[in-house]
Amino acid sequence: MGKRRIWKSVLYQAAATGIGLLVIFPVLYALGTSFMKSTEILSMNPRMLPRRIDFSNYHAVWENTMMLRFIWNSVFVTTITCCLRVVTAALAAYGYACFDFKGKNLFFYLTVGTMLIPGEATLLTNYETISKLHMINTYQGIIIMFIGSATSVFIMRQYFLGVSASIKEASEMDGCGDIRFFTRILIPISKPILVTVFITAFVEIWNVYLWPMLITNRNEMRTVQVGIAQLNSSEGSAYGVIMAGAVIVLIPSLLVFIIFQKQIINGMVTGSVKG
Repeated sequence: MGKRRIWKSVLYQAAATGIGLLVIFPVLYALGTSFMKSTEILSMNPRMLPRRIDFSNYHAVWENTMMLRFIWNSVFVTTITCCLRVVTAALAAYGYACFDFKGKNLFFYLTVGTMLIPGEATLLTNYETISKLHMINTYQGIIIMFIGSATSVFIMRQYFLGVSASIKEASEMDGCGDIRFFTRILIPISKPILVTVFITAFVEIWNVYLWPMLITNRNEMRTVQVGIAQLNSSEGSAYGVIMAGAVIVLIPSLLVFIIFQKQIINGMVTGSVKG
């Protein structure tokens, strides 16, 4: 029986390693290609690693795009949007988890139901609304579309439901009101899920392409995803330059996951707070 468990463990580890290598292979290939010249990329014998590391592709990215401006736009939009999303999701989740009111379940099901609607289906009406509000080529026009998230509300509600009811009852006996309980007790003990929602939102919004492309038509307002996409037309067949741009775009998301991986895991696995 012990040997069987060992073999199962070995098979699971081998399968996980194989899947991990399969997933990371495109990233490693893009990284290697970003240091190659076009002649080496288009040679008859493709290579995974460059013969000689060449930074000319990265230099071309900085020369042919407003990279610093694009990065600033993405950092600003992503940070503000994530903060607002955490606040709105926490408030909505608190209402669904801790209050009883008429139509509560209906409103919650409608909120969750919006997860089934693809974002592309609402692009036209959203664009018309933003245009009427004169928010074209503005940060507000980009940010406002991503403040609300049914997924974030659902995750936080499930976490808040796991908070021991005795904590709420004890706070009420001590004269703690709803707002004070939310800000002084619930939010501090919910840091893992707040960090998880913030990080997942960061990765999602950082990689958004379609809406920022649609809502902006001036280069100084483009986000990094839209700006890097310009390399496809400006550089023609310079695949190394395109890959270098892709690597630059990938770095912030990768760093966020590496730095906050423990918080992400804690937020996902923590389902309750014991009183």
